[in-house]
Amino acid sequence: MTHRFVRVVAVIAATTGTACLAQAAPVAAVPAGQVTVSAEDLAALRAQLQALQERLAQLEAAQAEQRTEQTAINTELQDSVDRGSDNLARAVGESASSGWLARWQWKGDLRVRNETIQQEFNPVDRNRSRYRLRAGAMARVNDNTRVEIQFASTEGADARSSNQTMTDANSRKALDLDLAYVEWSPTDTWKLSAGKMKYPWVRVQSYFFDNDVNPEGLAAAWQQGTTGFFGSVFYAGLSERSSFADSSMVGAQAGWRAAASDGSRKLLALSYYDHGAVQGYNPFQGAGAGAAGLGAYGNTTTTSAAVCRRAVYSSVGVVSPCLANDYDIVELLGEYQFNVGSQPLTLYANLARNLKADFGVTSSTPSSNVPAGLDTAYSFGFNYGRANANLPGSWEVGYLYQKVEKDALFAQWIDSDFAAGNTDGSGSAFRAAYQLSRNWRFNLSYMMNQTNIDVPAAITVPPGSSGKDRGYDRLQVDLNWTY
Repeated sequence: MTHRFVRVVAVIAATTGTACLAQAAPVAAVPAGQVTVSAEDLAALRAQLQALQERLAQLEAAQAEQRTEQTAINTELQDSVDRGSDNLARAVGESASSGWLARWQWKGDLRVRNETIQQEFNPVDRNRSRYRLRAGAMARVNDNTRVEIQFASTEGADARSSNQTMTDANSRKALDLDLAYVEWSPTDTWKLSAGKMKYPWVRVQSYFFDNDVNPEGLAAAWQQGTTGFFGSVFYAGLSERSSFADSSMVGAQAGWRAAASDGSRKLLALSYYDHGAVQGYNPFQGAGAGAAGLGAYGNTTTTSAAVCRRAVYSSVGVVSPCLANDYDIVELLGEYQFNVGSQPLTLYANLARNLKADFGVTSSTPSSNVPAGLDTAYSFGFNYGRANANLPGSWEVGYLYQKVEKDALFAQWIDSDFAAGNTDGSGSAFRAAYQLSRNWRFNLSYMMNQTNIDVPAAITVPPGSSGKDRGYDRLQVDLNWTY
């Protein structure tokens, strides 16, 4: 039947019109060798073809139904996915507005540094590679309260430096608590802070205060607006003692800001820092009683029983080395920024004086002969351009000159790099920065300083040298990444 059907279909395709005429005219003789099809066979085959066509239509209808069903299934699955995504987005949105997830803003930076230090009368120069890692987050507790925490690399928990030297045969390095404070702003003009916080007072770009120091205590700040008058009061703990007075600093600052439509800005501020229970005590970082002058960072120390408190070893009559002076410091600072060409030029200066630097001693040992009245510090400089983290190719250059007499500033605050991180120093600093790409910056600093400008160094020096005005050069090359 199949062969016959195929043969007849071919005949039908070629002779459909002739077959229709055959019903109205006599059938002619069929030549030999040609296929003959009777009317009955043709009718039967047409019926079979009709049946096959109906079957094909049924199959196509079934397939269409299956496609419709699959489409419905796919649509339902997609709807389920969409509903799940919407629910997740809604949950995240609700968390962002009222939960913990979006309250946190993560931040941090990594700096890799190579530095070379040359100090007069030292037999060799020093070169070392270091890194600084800081990672933290700020959380919005509510509309007017926030909390910030931060961890930083460290060597010996040094308050003035988060640098970690690449040394000790690839040993693991410490990561310590660097910031932990709460800030409450009840109005747009008031801000109260408590904990281990960033500086609550305004500074300029001098080296009077180290950028890595984060004071521990309380602060209240007020500002008239983005411009106008501002002020703050603050308390910072320095040393807590169980049996003697606690060393601390209480201070205040008042100032004024102005800004013009041409982009210029002005800043003027007066500050007062009153350090309590420091004279006669040793509020030094990592300094143990009996460690002569350790951690004083250039401030005058003494072992005089008339000055020092018998805080430790009193049972055997040993007097701890202590600070010889009190530190009540007045500081005046100013800053003026305006455009030169297409770049901002910032001029700044500050002047400080310790009202209580009245200790002096005359000794046959030059390094112990300390004159009274070493009470003045000043700095001035400029910065041209501005390296912007979001603007590759931006740059800045700057210069600074600074002089700090031995007891002009409380040395626990001052920069740890300039003049070997001590008071009793002066000199210049050249600085530059270039934004290599987004959040990736190159920095260069070169310090040409003198240490021991007031009191000779207590070291062996060549004949003809006094140990004063000791040369100190420091070159720092940094790569900084922020995130």
